[in-house]
Amino acid sequence: MTKIAQPSTTVNITSAVTEVANEAQKLLFVGQMTSAGTAVDGALVSGIQNDNSWDTLFGIDSMLAAMLRSARLLNDQSQFDAIALDDAGGATAATGTITVTGTATATGTFTVTIGSQQNHTVTVSVTSGDVLAAVATAIAAAVNADTSMPVTAAPVAGVVTFTAVNLGTYGNTLGIEVVGEVAGITNVVVGMASGATDPTLTGVFDVVGDVRYQGVVWPYADDTSEVRTFLDARFNVVNDVLDGVAFTSKTDTLANLQSTYSALNSQSLLVIGDELTNETLLKQAPSVFEIPVIKASEFASIRALRLTVGSSISQFLSGEVGLDSFGGPALASRPYFNTPFPNIPVSVQGRGFTSTEVESLFDDGVSVMGNNRAANSIIMGEAVTTYKTDTSGNPDQAFKFLNFVDTASGVREYFVNNLNSRFSQSRLTEGDLVPGRPMANAQLILSTLTEFYNTLSGSEFSLTQSGETARTTFISNTTVTVDLATGLATILMNSVPLVSQLRTFNATMRITFSANG
Repeated sequence: MTKIAQPSTTVNITSAVTEVANEAQKLLFVGQMTSAGTAVDGALVSGIQNDNSWDTLFGIDSMLAAMLRSARLLNDQSQFDAIALDDAGGATAATGTITVTGTATATGTFTVTIGSQQNHTVTVSVTSGDVLAAVATAIAAAVNADTSMPVTAAPVAGVVTFTAVNLGTYGNTLGIEVVGEVAGITNVVVGMASGATDPTLTGVFDVVGDVRYQGVVWPYADDTSEVRTFLDARFNVVNDVLDGVAFTSKTDTLANLQSTYSALNSQSLLVIGDELTNETLLKQAPSVFEIPVIKASEFASIRALRLTVGSSISQFLSGEVGLDSFGGPALASRPYFNTPFPNIPVSVQGRGFTSTEVESLFDDGVSVMGNNRAANSIIMGEAVTTYKTDTSGNPDQAFKFLNFVDTASGVREYFVNNLNSRFSQSRLTEGDLVPGRPMANAQLILSTLTEFYNTLSGSEFSLTQSGETARTTFISNTTVTVDLATGLATILMNSVPLVSQLRTFNATMRITFSANG
């Protein structure tokens, strides 16, 4: 068949020049599993869904399952990965006790909490006439009936011994509390202690490769060197964006928290501190009665959700919400303080650090959560990293706040992604651009950077300051030089005005006794 098609017409379809979004949030959880778990020691488990699969993978009563369970209750959108670790060989489990004395002279109940007031509080029923052995057996039965309880319980002659499921120091972080009394029965509590020898952490991140995690939940608050080394090296890398922040939590005295973290200086580590509380029937517990690593898991989970485009986050915001009711990169510049934790009960009045102590911890790079003013919700205080000085040892605010780190990281990522996209196959010249040919010179690169800056200052991002003054400051402090021999374009952005957070009001009020001046 003869076919004539004139005029000859060819139309090629090419991709549009579009904005490259910042990478979706990924959280990495590192923690111990139990022998019941099916995961492989030290292996990376990717794409953990919101389907309770962590119970099978890591053991329903394991540290790692608890971390993922609590995080998924708040965030079912971000990617969750995990590195599971076996208990160390030769490690010992923490133990604690409740000793029962007397014979019940009335029928009643009391509660026992191990580790988490929200998740691991059980009710013990006592019948009039029950002797100490019967009460101890009832305590053990109630504790063991909780399949995700981080301890097992064994009664012997009126003494209930609790043994941490995971060996090592994790069990030492599990507070014990008895609330309520039954006539004739007395309980004496001894807190969890003597857990020792955590898994070997050296090289734990070798399986990660070049995968980026914006958040890493780290349960080993007394040994953060491995995670700091891993993330600090990723803060500024060549031809990639790999930075992230580790989240951990520690319960201890004010002095011990200060001595542990005052010397650290990393923008890649955030520590949530809480006061170690000991009362008559409350032993070795945080003032906000939740397992420390669960606090870190929940905060990291909320942060990831806030930075996820389109996620519904109004329940984690306070004050005016506006466009911030849905997540995205713009939430990096919204303060983290006053973030509510809906799954953590409020603290008992009188427990916890004073406001002066909180400020002292803040200076040492420790964040604190606590009751709101109405004492009806747990909220986050200032979210600070352990960063304090520049490399010369001079005091430096640049990366003190998590908001500063997240904002700068979001801006950097947008510049990297979109420079790579816009100039993915471009000629370089010191002369004029030829219309219709992909080319770049210093002037075009500067104008493109300015375009990116304007986008970052708009409503989608709100990370850089908007307005002509800020834009002029950016342009006048940005230089671009090109080297045609090497193809190198050197960009120096000496002033990128970032959005900060409203943290403090200082006001002066002068009173008068007349409205007439």
